[in-house]
Amino acid sequence: MNQHQATKLHEESIVIDGLNASYFFNEAVLRRIRQGGITAFNGTVAAWHSFPETMKLIADYYRLFEDHSDRIMPVRTVEDIHQAKAGGRVGMIFGFQDTNALDGNVRMLAVYHALGVRIIQLTYNDENAVGCGCMAAEDKGLTPLGREVVAEMNRLGMLVDLSHCGHKTTRDAIGASKGPVAFTHANPLALAKSPRNKPDEAFKALAAKGGVAGVVLLPAWLTHHGQASLEDYLKAIDYLVNLMGVDHVGLGTDFMEEIPADIMATALKGISAENLQKYYGSTIVKGFESAAEFPKVTEGLLSRGYSPEDVKKIIGGNWLTLYEKVWVGS
Repeated sequence: MNQHQATKLHEESIVIDGLNASYFFNEAVLRRIRQGGITAFNGTVAAWHSFPETMKLIADYYRLFEDHSDRIMPVRTVEDIHQAKAGGRVGMIFGFQDTNALDGNVRMLAVYHALGVRIIQLTYNDENAVGCGCMAAEDKGLTPLGREVVAEMNRLGMLVDLSHCGHKTTRDAIGASKGPVAFTHANPLALAKSPRNKPDEAFKALAAKGGVAGVVLLPAWLTHHGQASLEDYLKAIDYLVNLMGVDHVGLGTDFMEEIPADIMATALKGISAENLQKYYGSTIVKGFESAAEFPKVTEGLLSRGYSPEDVKKIIGGNWLTLYEKVWVGS
């Protein structure tokens, strides 16, 4: 398949980024997302944020939708994703990267669901009230409150995200969930010895549960030497397809474009200087430097021998199928 055919396939497909943590209030970010032909993305609305901070951010995003209604729209249902595609707009799925905004109250999940939140990661890097993140000193697993949170998310139709969770917390949550869960942005430990990466058995358990894993773009998550190219990103996709099957692999770039310095400092708070250099010393994957370059992934997968049908699954179809399974009643 030539480049013209690859471009046509990309333009016709539902393209979904399983996690984008960029600063969406910067118009350059919105422009690149549209240039990349992205239909919808899971956008980080809150992580470590408190309840008041989270509510303000949600209000700010609704204002963003009003101010740029010709370019971006909120996604609450799978039908919204199809509407975004048909209307030439980009759909934003509200996602949290921590459960701190619940303030220990499981009933807040219904409130956030009513406001449009559809994906919540149980922990960020450290320990919280529901479980332990990948950088916690000891992974004690899912707490009783964590089990309540998972059960309530299942009931409401919210996708449980385990990307930053520690290995035991990940296993516990997969076992506790009645339905499929996700690693919206997580890579195999076999490719790079990062605490953010997960062992093969975790990916296999995810697939057995019917979940999807999104491949992350950060170099330290892709290679042992901390530098990476588009080829390395495609190799990570290959690895997970061989491990789990093509129906369980998606894209979850974790782009962090145009994030103000103060926000980035808070996001990386608590990480040692050594680990900051090791894991965040390079954030650029050569050949896939911004969201505008998503079509290169489609072209690259086709050039590796993937069928057009399988490419469509990886670049968005698998996320769409997962949302259809989980967002019941949304």
